[in-house]
Amino acid sequence: MPRPAAQTRDQILIKALNAIWDKGFHALSIDQLTRATCASRQAIYSQFGNKHALYLECFEAYRETVVRPAIDRLFAAQDGLSAITAYFEAQISLAESYGLPGPGCFVGNAMTETAPHDPQVRIRVESHNTLLKDAFAAALASPGLNLTREDQHDLANILLVAAQGIWAMSRITNSASELREHAVRFVNIVRERAQHV
Repeated sequence: MPRPAAQTRDQILIKALNAIWDKGFHALSIDQLTRATCASRQAIYSQFGNKHALYLECFEAYRETVVRPAIDRLFAAQDGLSAITAYFEAQISLAESYGLPGPGCFVGNAMTETAPHDPQVRIRVESHNTLLKDAFAAALASPGLNLTREDQHDLANILLVAAQGIWAMSRITNSASELREHAVRFVNIVRERAQHV
């Protein structure tokens, strides 16, 4: 019987990312991880060092491949409300494509599963949240909204919590429409605040 083809480092990383995203870091044993990645323990340890180091690399890979493109569009926004609406829609559509209920947000999952007890993960979660909040604030500073810096900061914080709430809800609902309704409510809060400045 021919031996299975060896997995490249990037192949192991992407397969591990999807497995951890779906099952969670602690719930996934090293044996399950080897099956999910089609890689041996030796390959995982030689490429990444250990399961935790692999997890941290998965975290960064998620931020670069899933989070960064969405956040970059917020930073580049010329129409803040449209950009924020598009951000939520893109993420909800992604969740919908995975199937609902789905895996939620990798970072949001880390926020509740590992960050409370793992300083290395906590630093990464906090960095992510700061970046997302800054991206929302940048979109809220776009022409036409006329929000004060204080309003931009306050609304960016609301949107940050709203985003994490929607991704958490995506783990228990089979309705993308429900998620979209929540997103519309949050964008309307921003719109109403801008109209009363």
